[in-house]
Amino acid sequence: MTQALNLANFANTLNSSGQTSNSGLQNSSVNVTAGTGLSGGGSVPLGGSVTLNNAGVTSVSAGTGISVSSSTGGVTIQNTAITDPQTTARAWVLFSGIYSSIVKSYNVSSITYVYAGNYTINFTNPLPDSNYVAVGSNDALLGSSNYVTAFGSNFAGGRYDANACSCACVASNGSGVSPNSMRAVFFD
Repeated sequence: MTQALNLANFANTLNSSGQTSNSGLQNSSVNVTAGTGLSGGGSVPLGGSVTLNNAGVTSVSAGTGISVSSSTGGVTIQNTAITDPQTTARAWVLFSGIYSSIVKSYNVSSITYVYAGNYTINFTNPLPDSNYVAVGSNDALLGSSNYVTAFGSNFAGGRYDANACSCACVASNGSGVSPNSMRAVFFD
């Protein structure tokens, strides 16, 4: 019966919107308890406010490059990408050997056709020096000859410097041939 009486008293203090004033409530405050990893809280008067603070997250279940400060709870995400230029290509290109047109590239501005199978690859931004490594391949499929991709200043165009590199698709008999496509990668 006491419970029904308290509910009846509460119902009598409601306004037309179904709300009641703080004076119509039995308690004048609420208690807020800080959970794991939080500090603050306590008794808060009705209509008041309370602040909860991060008390210091001590661990995070995450991947490499993410750390959490145990004193502040601050989260740091670090870029773990490879930044050593010796392990990444300075330039690369896939181009049509027939039309000398670039299909895909990085740091290659153009391909200059010199003559059958001989090209000059021009870099957008110069390489640091002329002591780089050039690696390449081609898809020449003519007859029974074996074709190699070669680089250097001994080919037509004569370039092997920081701004450009001459390359050739060469048959086993030494003649140049324009392949369907050629690929080149440059490391320094």
